[in-house]
Amino acid sequence: MADRKGCAVLGAPWSGSGKTTTTLALAAGLQARGHTVQVFKCGPDYIDGTYHAALTGRPVRNLDLWMGGRNDVRHQAARGMQGADLGLVEGVMGLLDSGAPDGVVASTAEVARTLGAPLLLVIDASRMAESVAAIVHGFHTIEGSPGLLGVIVNRVASPGHYALLEHAIRGRTAVPLLGYIPERPDLTLPERHLGLVPAVERDALSSKMGQWAAATRDTLDWAQLERLMAGAERPEAPPPPAPPSGPPVVVALAQDAAFHFYYAANLELLEACGAEIHPFSPLAGEPIPARARLLYAGGGFPEEFLDQLGRQVEAQAEYRRRIQGGLLTLAECGGYMWLAQSLAHIEGAPVPLVGVVPAAMQLERRLQAIGYRTVAALGGGPWPAGTTFRGHEFHHGRVVSAEAHQAAWHSRSRRGEQEEGVMTPTLVAGFTHLYFPSNPDAIGQLLDRARAGGPEP
Repeated sequence: MADRKGCAVLGAPWSGSGKTTTTLALAAGLQARGHTVQVFKCGPDYIDGTYHAALTGRPVRNLDLWMGGRNDVRHQAARGMQGADLGLVEGVMGLLDSGAPDGVVASTAEVARTLGAPLLLVIDASRMAESVAAIVHGFHTIEGSPGLLGVIVNRVASPGHYALLEHAIRGRTAVPLLGYIPERPDLTLPERHLGLVPAVERDALSSKMGQWAAATRDTLDWAQLERLMAGAERPEAPPPPAPPSGPPVVVALAQDAAFHFYYAANLELLEACGAEIHPFSPLAGEPIPARARLLYAGGGFPEEFLDQLGRQVEAQAEYRRRIQGGLLTLAECGGYMWLAQSLAHIEGAPVPLVGVVPAAMQLERRLQAIGYRTVAALGGGPWPAGTTFRGHEFHHGRVVSAEAHQAAWHSRSRRGEQEEGVMTPTLVAGFTHLYFPSNPDAIGQLLDRARAGGPEP
């Protein structure tokens, strides 16, 4: 039985129901019971995954049907489950909601169906009692749902409150009730403008783990949950990738508390194509590794560390020298803003930064962009014109002034089309987070370009 243990998918009727804290509570409790737990995240979100990774010590993988497709979702699930005996998949939005364009169904329910995984419904019961049965019954029977194999009620005020919920669910639905998570303000997670504060910026997660495990020790039916997951279909391991051709390419990865939005699938694909990844910290003023032939600066929260970044004057001058000297560079969102001439926080003064992107940027209170993107390279850079990726955009930053430049991408979304970013012969930078498995050949081409040319440091 142990080798058949698979994943369970946690969905909810609406956003804000407590999927993240419930997933963390389940992971903490299962780990306390001796399991090795792998957590996944439906959709393109990075931030929730920082908590899951910090709790389990295992990289979180995104399962996104629009960006990667069904085969990629199964592949990522199988890769993640290697070395784990139980998997938890945190859903996105409401259970049947899908923000994907082009008519693609990329909901939490569809991910569960794709994986053949049990679907658990997490309900915020803080403002209801007997009415909970209608929600459970509706999500269990509505067309398009694969059916619920269990329910967990969250934010329960007291044992008496739970008794009302239990009576309604057990008496009026056919869906098993797996217990509840009590309303505990000390179990909540802090938020800011893009959502939760990433776990990499917090030190108290280890104590939270104990609190989550203790709070649910006697309120969840752990034996039933384990039985449910033990019978789940386990994703089949994918074949090993073909060995890369040519010598390895040293890739400098900007990675610290300001820059940490990287899909695990992106980094693995780089390595499969021959990358040798060397992290460095811009916050600490660390140099770009001397042998690097490609710089990858992903997203994050550079705006929260502007004073610290701005003090790294000598390091920024060296980054500028390397990039302007021809170091092949790919920058996304936070990395794009870091490479700008300046960045100002909300109502703050501009802080000079690396300066290779000919633009000044500003953080705004209102969200500037959110949603899936299909981007096509406009030419004049490392990729031929028309090279296409799928990805996601989510930020409060905007360009407030810019010198004349070649845009990087023609970007298409549900709201329309536009050109965005900056392209030079050796630099691609923009707000879109690329999902590399949407075009693995282009990643191989990028490393071939880095392997074949570029200046010595």
